[in-house]
Amino acid sequence: MPTYREEPATVITSVQNIRVQRAKDLNRKKGRVLAGQFLLEGVRLVEEALASGIPLHEGFYSERLLNSERGQQLYRQLRTGGVDMVLVTDRVLQAISETEQCQGIVMIADLPRYQWQEVCQKAGEKAAALLLIIDGVQDPGNLGTMLRTAEAAGVQAVLLTAGTVDPFNPKVIRAAMGSVFRLPLASAPSSDELRQVLADQGMAVFVADAHGERRYDQADWTVPKMALVVGSEARGPEPLWLEGASEIVRIPLCAPVESLNAAIASALLLFEAAKQRRT
Repeated sequence: MPTYREEPATVITSVQNIRVQRAKDLNRKKGRVLAGQFLLEGVRLVEEALASGIPLHEGFYSERLLNSERGQQLYRQLRTGGVDMVLVTDRVLQAISETEQCQGIVMIADLPRYQWQEVCQKAGEKAAALLLIIDGVQDPGNLGTMLRTAEAAGVQAVLLTAGTVDPFNPKVIRAAMGSVFRLPLASAPSSDELRQVLADQGMAVFVADAHGERRYDQADWTVPKMALVVGSEARGPEPLWLEGASEIVRIPLCAPVESLNAAIASALLLFEAAKQRRT
């Protein structure tokens, strides 16, 4: 059994503690925007954040973290790096994390500062680039899976339109499994503005739509600079994306199924693009 322990630390036992309340505020988008910070929890996600160079400033942990060698090692790494680690009870940690099974650690990190115009410009400067535009997806689990899939398929950056769930929602972060730390990720205030900037950068725009003109596996995904637009299952892409799109693609389905959720659809499309762009 692990035996690592430091000298006894002062334990926060009240959920009314001011530091605990500030951390809890980060579970809501308004709190994240005001503070410029977000929460991440669990040993694996904290390890991913450290490996990705995400600035971590403060952490809350319970004795549960130190019950494993891996948890002890992570704790030592954080303390050695100068991160302020606050010991709390399991009940307090549970209140901060708002998950059913907290793993003994919750960290506060800085929000990445990507500007959507700069993301488009940098993509436009490359000889080849593949962007994913997520349009109005509101389910956190779907968005997190889409981000993870985008990274796996070699997408250079992801842009979100208005109405899409906050990518730093704790549920999105858990589903993305660290991809939010590594992918350039930004929200555009207007689809119309985003479409214009993409055009200015010479980006072809492929749009996924149930009534698309071409099967996705018959489209040419080798266009050097391109963006794929995927909307929600319920509403599809915003109509303006269909106007002047370089290609509108569909995924053929067997009846009576009429649609796939956005995460599954984006996986099929992105890996078709990745396959063609590798050959």
